[in-house]
Amino acid sequence: MNVQKSLFVGVATAALMGSHAVPAYATGKDATSGGGTQQAVPSQTSQDNEQSTAAQDQAAIPDEIVVTGIRASLESAQARKRTANTIVDSIVADDIGKLPDTNTTEALQRISGIQVSRDRGEGGSVAIRGLTQVLTTLDGREIFTAGGGRGYNLQDFPAELLAGVDVYKTPTADLIEGGIGGVIDLRTRKPLDMDGLVISGSLRGRYQDLVDKVSPLASLLVSDKWDTGVGEMGLLVSGSYQERAFRSDIEAVGAPSERTDLIAGRTIVTPNGDYEPLVDGTRRRIGLGATFQWKPTPELELYAQAGYQEFRSIQQQRGLNNPTNGLSVVPGSVETFDGTDDFMRGTFQNLVSSTFGVTRDTYDKNQQYSAGFDWDKGAARLTGDFTYQHSTNDLYYTEQDLQITVPEATLDLSGKTPTMSFDGVDLTDLSNYRLGYTTRSENHYTGNSYAGRLDGDFEIDSPFLSGFKTGVRIQKMDTAFTPIRFFQPAGATSAANYSSLFETMPFDDFFFSNPTFPHGYYTAVTSNLRNDFDSVRDALGVDAEPAVDPASVYDMSETTVAGYAEMLFKVDSGLRFDGNVGVRVIKTGLSIDGNQRSTVGGVTTITPQTYDNDYVSVLPSANVRFHLTDELQLRLAASQTLTRPNFSQLSPAFTLVPAQGQGSGGNPELEPLRADQLDASLEYYFSPTGSVYLAGFYRKVKGFIFTSSNRQTIDGIDYVISQPTNGDDGTIKGVEVGGQTFFDFLPAPFDGFGVQANYTFIDSSTPSAIADYTTPLPGLSKSSFNISGLYEKYGLSVRVAYNYRSKYLSALYGLPLAGGGSQNIPIYRRGYGWLDASINYDITPSITVTLEGSNLLRTREFTYFDQETRPNNISVDDRQIMAGIRFKL
Repeated sequence: MNVQKSLFVGVATAALMGSHAVPAYATGKDATSGGGTQQAVPSQTSQDNEQSTAAQDQAAIPDEIVVTGIRASLESAQARKRTANTIVDSIVADDIGKLPDTNTTEALQRISGIQVSRDRGEGGSVAIRGLTQVLTTLDGREIFTAGGGRGYNLQDFPAELLAGVDVYKTPTADLIEGGIGGVIDLRTRKPLDMDGLVISGSLRGRYQDLVDKVSPLASLLVSDKWDTGVGEMGLLVSGSYQERAFRSDIEAVGAPSERTDLIAGRTIVTPNGDYEPLVDGTRRRIGLGATFQWKPTPELELYAQAGYQEFRSIQQQRGLNNPTNGLSVVPGSVETFDGTDDFMRGTFQNLVSSTFGVTRDTYDKNQQYSAGFDWDKGAARLTGDFTYQHSTNDLYYTEQDLQITVPEATLDLSGKTPTMSFDGVDLTDLSNYRLGYTTRSENHYTGNSYAGRLDGDFEIDSPFLSGFKTGVRIQKMDTAFTPIRFFQPAGATSAANYSSLFETMPFDDFFFSNPTFPHGYYTAVTSNLRNDFDSVRDALGVDAEPAVDPASVYDMSETTVAGYAEMLFKVDSGLRFDGNVGVRVIKTGLSIDGNQRSTVGGVTTITPQTYDNDYVSVLPSANVRFHLTDELQLRLAASQTLTRPNFSQLSPAFTLVPAQGQGSGGNPELEPLRADQLDASLEYYFSPTGSVYLAGFYRKVKGFIFTSSNRQTIDGIDYVISQPTNGDDGTIKGVEVGGQTFFDFLPAPFDGFGVQANYTFIDSSTPSAIADYTTPLPGLSKSSFNISGLYEKYGLSVRVAYNYRSKYLSALYGLPLAGGGSQNIPIYRRGYGWLDASINYDITPSITVTLEGSNLLRTREFTYFDQETRPNNISVDDRQIMAGIRFKL
C-alpha cells in the first residue's frame, strides 16, 4: 500500500480505538437465527451469562430501546461473532432485502480475510484467507452448482432472500467437511421467528451507464404463523427477481516474446499484437424459497423447506484480434520504454486481423428440498434432516470470424490504454474480408445430491464438561458432463458472398470513443449465432452438425459417510474459559466412468475408462475461548481440514497424439488437499455495536493441485502427458485487524456517525509447475482493507464503503526467448479499489426510499507481465446506480 492508503487505515483504526470511552446503551433483538434447520452450524449447549457489565448497563436503562436499521444489523452480527463457539464473522440484515449489497459475493467482501474477484463488474468468486476451496451451506446444508467443481456459485443466490451470512474460519467437528478455506453459511428467515403476519418487499430500478440501460429488481416475502389445535404452524414464501444489463470494454495486449530483428543490436521484449473485445449482455437472477414449520408440542418441531435459484447470463462479444508475431516492422518505427528493452510503440506490416462476433450464454439452475425435525428437551436435543438437490449448468459458446489484411498496423502502449491503429485498408467494405473460422461449443453439466443426517446434543452437569455432541451424515452425489463441439476452418472465400451473416460493429464508443482504435469494421450478426445456428451452417454450405465429443464425457458418483463426536467444556471460576474438542471421521468412495481418445495412423479410437477410489479421513479440531475480562476474550483454535479435487480435475479423459508424443487430460488419482490450521483471535467488545479485534492464522496445505507434465508409456509409446497433479506443501499465514462503532459520545446530530474498518495481511508460498520454484497463491493479495463510513439518525441511513486489495499473481507465463527455450514470468493484477454507497430514508415506519451506487470510481483493472511496461489486460465496467423503495406491512 502507498502512504495515503496506510494513513487512511491508520486514521480509521485510531478512531475505532478511541471511541470506546463512552459505551452505547442501545439493545436490540436478533430475529434472524432460526428453527431446527441449521444442524450443520455449531450450537452451544451452554452460553455465557452475557456479561455482568452488560447486565448492569441494561439495568440502568428505564425503558428498552428498540434498535433498527444499520445499528441493528451491526449489533446482531457482533453478537453472533461474540457468542459463537468458533472463530466466525457475520453479516446480518435487520430487515428484508437490507444486506448492504444486492450480490451475495459483494456483501462478503466487507468481511476481513475475504477477497473477491470481479466478473463483469460484480462480485464473482470468493477466497477466505487466500484459499478458494470454500464450502457453501444453506441453513447448514451443503449446496453446490453443477459445472465441474464442487462449490456453489454465490452469484446464483439473490441477497434479498438472506437474513444473513456466517463465515466460519475455523471448523468444529459438527461442521460439514470440504472447505480448507472455510465455510460460508447462507441463512434464510423462518416463519416462527417472525412477528405474525409479515408482508415485505422491494422494487428498484438499476441504471448501468456504459450500456445505458435501466433494469428492474424486485423482491417479496410473505410470512405468517398460527396457533392451532395441533400446535403452532408457520409458513413463509419469498421470491426475488433481478436483471442487470452490463458492458465491459477490454484491451488485451498479446503475450510477449524476445525479438532481435526490430532494433539493430538489441533484444526487444515484444507483445504479440492485441485483442479488443467489447462485451455486453444481460444477467437475470431468480430466487424462490418456501419454509413450513410445525410445532405440535413445545419440544418438537417438524419442518419442510424448498429453494430454487436460477442465474442466466446472455452475453455478446465483438471486436478485433490482431496477432503480430513474425511480422516485419516499418524500419525505424519501434520505440521502447525509457531505460528498458520493452516494446512501447511500433508499426507492423501486412497484419492479418480477425474480427469476431461471439455469443456466450450460461444457465445455472439449482433446486433444494429438505425436511426434518428438531426435538429439544433442554438437557437433550435430537435433530434430523434429509435433503435432495438437483443442479444443472449449461454453456453455449458460438463464434464466427472474418479475416482482413492490414498493410500497416501501429501498436502503441504508451498511453493510459494501449491502442492498435490501422492504415491502408477500408474496413467498411465487406469485399475486403475473407471468411474466418466458425465454432460452436456446448458444455452440459448435471448434478444430484441426497444427504441425510442425525445429530444429538446433550448437556452435562459437571464443573468442567458442559455438553456432548455426536452425529452421522451420509451423502451421495453424482455428476455428469456432456460436451458438444463444432468447428469449421477458415476459407479464402470473400465475405461479400455472405452479407446476411455480417453487420457493421454496432458500438462506436469503445473505451470512451478513443479515436485511435479502428471503427466501422464488420462482425458476425450475433442473433444468428444464438437463435438460428442451423441457418448459419446452411448459408456456409456446411453439412456437418454439432456433435457430442465422446472422449470428454464423464460420469462420476461419490458417497461419503461421516460421523463426529465433540465434547464441550466450560469453567466459570478463576480464569473463565469454554470451548470444544472433537473429531470428524469420513469415508469417501468415488467411482468414475470416462473415455480416452487415441489417434494412431490417422485413426481415432475411444476407449472406456473406469476408476474407483476409497479413502478414510480423520479430522480433529479444538476451539477454546478465554474470558480475560467481561469485555475482552481470546480464542485459540487448532484443526485439520480437507477439500476434495474438483470433478473436472478427476476426469479420466485423455487426448493422445502418438505422432507428436503429446497427451493431456485429467487425473482420477488426485488426492484431497489437506490443511493443518492454527488460529488465534483477540476480541474486545466495548458496546453492543462497538468492538475491535486482532486475529492471526497459519495454514499448512498438503497436496496443492497444479498442472504438470510427465512422461508415460502407453501401449508401448512414450508420451509427455500434461495433467493436474498433487504438489508439495504450501503455507499461508497472516493477520486481520478491524472493528466497528458508532460515535454515541458525540452531541446530536453527530452521534449518528459510525465506522467499520478492517485490514488483512496474508503471506503465502505454494509449489508451482516449475521444479523447485514457489510462488504466492494465485489470486491472493498480500494486503486488503475495507472501510465503511456510516450515518443513521432521524430516519436517514447512509453507508459509503471502500474496498481495496493490493496486487496479486494471476498466472505464470512462459516467455519465449530469442535464443530458444522459455523463461517463466508472473502475470500480476495491479491493486485496485472499489467504491460503493447507499442512502436510505424512512418516509414512514413501513416505507423506505433507497438510492445506491456501485463502482462509483469506475475502476480500471490492469494486469501486466512481470513489469508494468509489459501490459497484459485493461478493462473497465459499468458504473451502477439503483433507486427504489422497500416496504414492510
